[in-house]
Amino acid sequence: MAAHDRRGGDRCAPPRCRRGADRAASRAAVGRGAAGVGAGRRAERWDGGWRRATASVDERPGDGSRRAAERGMTDALAIALARAGSKGLPRKNVLDVAGRPCVAWTLDAAMTAERVSRVVLSTDDADAGEIARAMGVEVVERPASLAADDATVDAAARHAAGAIGGDPIVILYANVPVRPVGLIDRAVELLVESGADSVQSYARVGKHHPWWTARIGERGEVSPWEGEVLNHGVYRRQDLPAAYVPDGGVIALTRRALMLEVAGAGDGPHAFFGVDRRGIETAEGEVIDIDGPVDRLVAAGSLTTEVAESTEGARRGKQRGLVSEDLTREVIGAGIEVHKALGPGLLESAYEACMVEALVARGLGVASQVALPVSYGGKTVGVGYRLDLVVDDEVVVEIKSVDALAPVHRAQLLTYLRLSGKRIGLLMNFNVEKLTDGIVRRII
Repeated sequence: MAAHDRRGGDRCAPPRCRRGADRAASRAAVGRGAAGVGAGRRAERWDGGWRRATASVDERPGDGSRRAAERGMTDALAIALARAGSKGLPRKNVLDVAGRPCVAWTLDAAMTAERVSRVVLSTDDADAGEIARAMGVEVVERPASLAADDATVDAAARHAAGAIGGDPIVILYANVPVRPVGLIDRAVELLVESGADSVQSYARVGKHHPWWTARIGERGEVSPWEGEVLNHGVYRRQDLPAAYVPDGGVIALTRRALMLEVAGAGDGPHAFFGVDRRGIETAEGEVIDIDGPVDRLVAAGSLTTEVAESTEGARRGKQRGLVSEDLTREVIGAGIEVHKALGPGLLESAYEACMVEALVARGLGVASQVALPVSYGGKTVGVGYRLDLVVDDEVVVEIKSVDALAPVHRAQLLTYLRLSGKRIGLLMNFNVEKLTDGIVRRII
C-alpha cells in the first residue's frame, strides 16, 4: 500500500497531470483540510478574511479552450458575481457556511464543471478577491458604478466578459453555496445543443404555487389573486400543475445575448437573456441562495450531514466538514480535473497517479494499491487483489479506462466494499468524453 502526502505527491506527479493537480491544490487552500495521511495546505484565517496560502495556478488563459477544441467540445467562461454591499445579510459572500467562505462553494462548483474552461470573479470586495486568488481564480475588479444598489447583474457580467472574452458565458451568484453537481454542465450543454440565446435553472414550486396565492383586503377579507375561485379549486399539492421559478443556480448564455446584440430582445431588464430562452429543472431545495441569516443556517445544514446509516444498521455520529456526500463530491471533482487535463484513451495507471495528486492537493488522505485480503474457511488466501485508491479511509475508488463499464465491474466494486468493510465505492471510467457519464457510485 502506498500512502501519499503533499510532499511526496509533488515529487512523483507525471508531467501531464501537473496542471490539474496545481489547479486543485490552489482550490484546496481555502477552508478545507483533512486529518491523516495526505493533509494539504489550508488557508490561514484572521479577522479580516482568508489569507492566501498557495500560489495561483500555472494554467495560462486560453489553455482550457484549446483543450476543449481539441476534444470537439465547447467550453464556457464562468463569471462569479460577488458584490460587497448587502442589506439583508452584510458581507454574505465571505461569511462562513459549513466551514468555508460562501463564495468558495460557488467558485469550487465552477472549477469542477466539465464544460467550464476558465473561471473569474467579478467583485468590489477585497476579501472575496483574496479568497478567489487563493483558489487560483482570476479576479476582475468591479468599478463602484457597477457595485451600487441599483447596479444590474448583466452590467457587471458584461464588464467582466469585456475584459476577459469568452463564449459561451456562465453567470454564477457568489451567495449560492448549494447547487446540485452537474447543474452548470447541464446548462452549457443545453445552450450549445439547442442553439438558444440563454439557459437558466428553475426550481419547481411546491406549496407556494401561484394558484394558491391570494389577496388580503384592508378588513382581512381574502380573495383570489387571479380568477374567481380561491385556490383555483385545488386543495391538494399533488393536483397542482407544474410551475417553476428562477432559482439562481446557473445562467448560461451566448456572448451575443449578454452584449445585448440579439435582434428582437428588446431593452428591458431581462433583455440579456435574448429571445430564445430555455430552462433546466431543479428539485425544490436543491439550490439554496443566501439572502438572510435563516438561509445561511439552511445552507449549512444542507452541506453538513448529521447521520448516515448503513444497511447493517450501524449509525455514524454527527460530522462537520468532509462528510460522506461532500467527500464523494470532492473525489468526483478531482476526477473531473484529471479528465480535463488528460482526456480519454490513456492507461489506467496514468489516471491513478494523477488522481493521487489531485486528491492530495485537495487535502484528502489517499492510499493507493491497497491490499485486499480474501478469506475462506477461516484462512487468508493470498490471491493478490488490490484496491486502486482508498480516500480518507472511507471511499473506495476503482479506476477504469474501457469502452464501457460492464456488469462485472459493478459486481466487483460491491464485493470489494463488502470485503474491505467500506461503505462507499466509486467506479470511474476515464475513457469517455464526459467523465460524469463514466461514474457509478455504490453504497452498502
